[in-house]
Amino acid sequence: MSAAAAATARDALRAATDAIHARLHGLPALQALAEGRIGRAGYVALLRRLLGFHAAVEAALADAPSLGPSLIPWGIDIAQRRRAGLIEADLATLGAALGASAGPVPLAPLPALGTVPRALGCLYVTEGSTLGGRQLARALDGLLPPGEAGRRFLLGHGARHGAMWRACCAALEHCGAEPARRAEMLAAAEATFLAFEAWFAGAP
Repeated sequence: MSAAAAATARDALRAATDAIHARLHGLPALQALAEGRIGRAGYVALLRRLLGFHAAVEAALADAPSLGPSLIPWGIDIAQRRRAGLIEADLATLGAALGASAGPVPLAPLPALGTVPRALGCLYVTEGSTLGGRQLARALDGLLPPGEAGRRFLLGHGARHGAMWRACCAALEHCGAEPARRAEMLAAAEATFLAFEAWFAGAP
């Protein structure tokens, strides 16, 4: 099924991003995490790279002053979906907190996100990552003690996970019901995945 012919916005998003999404599973750090063979240093490096990406997304959405209020009618509160702080908490648990001497976190370059459809296309990527993240959290059982500490980011929105994802899906369908908005949303989702891939390709 082509992205243009997909019956639902989520079908269209999956069709448009399937190839790049599949490639991301082959990123060495993510593959090591999924297979339960990532070490402490590798996990810290992965979290720092993820922080650069998610902090960039949150900054980009915050830098569009009218965007936050514009998303509220679509059932999306950007502030409730911030997860960069969870990564910082995980780093602190691992003894790798970012002190003042470390300087600002390098931020990943991102596509423009200043419209509702583009913001929702990006959120499809970042919110969708919470689905697989919960499984990846279990893959850390050999590295971390039981509990949430050190894997808060991967556990996503915790008890709110189901409701948050359903609200995101509803917003995607509502916005994607109009062809021009759907096209913009698909372009932003694909560009966000590509930005994520490029950010990890350039990891030190």
